[in-house]
Amino acid sequence: MSGSRAQKLARLVRVQRQIERMSETELSHIVREQAALDASQDALVQAIGSFDPVHASMSHQYALRFQRLSAQTQQLAGMKAVQEKRVLIEKTRADRLAEQASAAAEGEDRLAQDEGLLDLLESMLGASLQGTRPA
Repeated sequence: MSGSRAQKLARLVRVQRQIERMSETELSHIVREQAALDASQDALVQAIGSFDPVHASMSHQYALRFQRLSAQTQQLAGMKAVQEKRVLIEKTRADRLAEQASAAAEGEDRLAQDEGLLDLLESMLGASLQGTRPA
């Protein structure tokens, strides 16, 4: 498991962003289900309010179906709230990891520059010391 701290954190950021996208996908799935349930409820309300004799004879069944759809809607509303919170948590985690990764990369760059300057300074001092020694 070689690699610098910045590289490891960058990998973690990519993984965390993927988890965030998965959470967003799950949230969009819940929203689509909720929209489908709302459409079904609207259709049932229109059927119950219809003057068609077929719908009138099925009004009790429609009412039962509407109750089940209402329960599912409430359940999906709870799931949606939980999923929205999870998306926010995953996004916050990814943002924090990204900040840590950039700070680690800056630190490593700064360390590499410092080492380069020290090497240059040592080589310059070594050259000037050899030039001042008597032969």
